[in-house]
Amino acid sequence: MDCNNYMMNGDADALYSVGRRLLLGDCLDQDVPRAKEMLTQAAKLGHPAAAKLLATIPDDDPADVTADDMTNWNKMRSGEMYDWTDPVIDRSLTRSRLACEEFNRSGIDHDNYRQVLENMIPGIPSTATILPPFHCDHGNGLHIGENVFINYNGMMLDAADITIGDRTLIGPNCSLYTPQHPIDYQLRRRTIESAHAITIGEDCWLGGNVTVCPGVTIGDRTVIGAGSVVTHDIPSDCIAAGNPCKVIRYLK
Repeated sequence: MDCNNYMMNGDADALYSVGRRLLLGDCLDQDVPRAKEMLTQAAKLGHPAAAKLLATIPDDDPADVTADDMTNWNKMRSGEMYDWTDPVIDRSLTRSRLACEEFNRSGIDHDNYRQVLENMIPGIPSTATILPPFHCDHGNGLHIGENVFINYNGMMLDAADITIGDRTLIGPNCSLYTPQHPIDYQLRRRTIESAHAITIGEDCWLGGNVTVCPGVTIGDRTVIGAGSVVTHDIPSDCIAAGNPCKVIRYLK
């Protein structure tokens, strides 16, 4: 799709579509400033989803932040200690709570299911399915692949990015946690924490009641047994289970 065709023609649907593609990097390159511009125009023209998608974009562009002057949002996404009461983070949390409430009032059999799912998790593929109830911190930190299925009562705290590969199945009552509170109790009294990305590969299966802890990577095609607590990386092509989760046997 040519991302330059619709900039000035006043078509709200086209502006929203191209702005969304620029935001997600579906065009040649991700271009957040142009995405903001096009989504703003679409919102002014009355597009119902443009304003909601705009609200997921942090006020500060990560490309403009230096290592010596990181915003709390960028600290959160990069594993640094950050203040979770920061106004930008608070707005994102509020948007996500409202979107989750709307999604959980709906259901897979409702006509608005796909729309409210996309409002909750911008950019989620049309082939992915999540059964409500579901809860997340921001939604825009979730990167979900094609044909992913997430069963009832999913909990994904995406202060850092959570990536789930294509065709992965997530059982009921599974929890993926990226936030990490300080070990020092005096630091825990403050409104600070860090967050560490979780990555789950393609064609995985997490049984019911699995908990994945901050910073964990699970390799492709791996099966995690029901009730497991995954505290460290698990390789590809294996069956793993337990608390803490350990490899039981390899599949290849």
